[in-house]
Amino acid sequence: MKKLLLYVVVQIFMITSNREVLAQVLKPEQKRIISFYNCENYYDTIDQKNILDEEFTPNSAKAYNKTIFKLKRKQIAQTIHELGKQEQQDGISLIGLVEIENKYVLEELVKDSLIQKYHYKIIHFDSKDYRGIDVALLYHPIHFVPYQYKPISLSIKNHQTDFPTRDILYVKGQLDQQWVHILVNHWPSRRGGASTSEKRRLWASEVAKVFIDSLKMTDPEANIIMMGDFNDNPSDRSLLNIPLQNPFFNLFKKGYGSLAFNDQWSLFDQVLISDALMDPKNIITYYKSIIYRKNNRIETHGRYKGYPKRTWSGDQYNGGFSDHFPVSIILKLKMAENPLK
Repeated sequence: MKKLLLYVVVQIFMITSNREVLAQVLKPEQKRIISFYNCENYYDTIDQKNILDEEFTPNSAKAYNKTIFKLKRKQIAQTIHELGKQEQQDGISLIGLVEIENKYVLEELVKDSLIQKYHYKIIHFDSKDYRGIDVALLYHPIHFVPYQYKPISLSIKNHQTDFPTRDILYVKGQLDQQWVHILVNHWPSRRGGASTSEKRRLWASEVAKVFIDSLKMTDPEANIIMMGDFNDNPSDRSLLNIPLQNPFFNLFKKGYGSLAFNDQWSLFDQVLISDALMDPKNIITYYKSIIYRKNNRIETHGRYKGYPKRTWSGDQYNGGFSDHFPVSIILKLKMAENPLK
């Protein structure tokens, strides 16, 4: 009887141990998802003082009401939810958002049922943009702990004062206990033409470059992540001026883009990283770049067939997610050696 009992105990132990080993083997590799998304006019429905947001109010030609606002919020939440499922992961670590009006719309977003369980936190400052659109960062509090954050103004030394634009959002913090520096950008548009407006993006580029150079001077091995809608392609002078690696350059050379205009694709939405994040010896290391292009985000008919399905076509509500595809980089976490020992 004792021998039988001992045999049963041993078998249970072996089964339990094998299950634990199997669980380790089958567990998805730990990665971190860093995303960026131009939301295309995520406004509240209130006419804010000193901001040109009247077109996004109930009495405007767009008839922008609470119903449309809630649909827009749900689509952005769905985007964040889907991005967080890439590479069999459970939630994004960081996402930069642009074309958002204020903190209120972000607070409503993170409460959405699709992403509420992640308890995403918000970093946001109001910008000087005449339309009131800002940049922001959402972060997963289990993955990332912020230490310092501030806006970096582009309206200095008499530049951009004639055309107020979005600040660069700078955030320093720990991603899986590794110090990282994050810059969220929405550079001046191509309004008036690419050549005419280029000087504004070159100035934004120079401001960013000077700041990045200062980070590298303090720490040559700094982990730097610079994301944004740069309103320029990876091959344009403004992006080539940035002293970081651009993992989206190869996608651009292959003809991929994040938005389309006049039947031409552009890759304005990008995530750049420092050399340290390309080093396989680093705790967190670059793995891949993704333009998140899914069928439900692509226009299926009409003038913009094949383009990202936009929310608005002039004043006509089109029901799409955004006129930009979201983008991501995937970082790998360095695993401990012999984890089963």
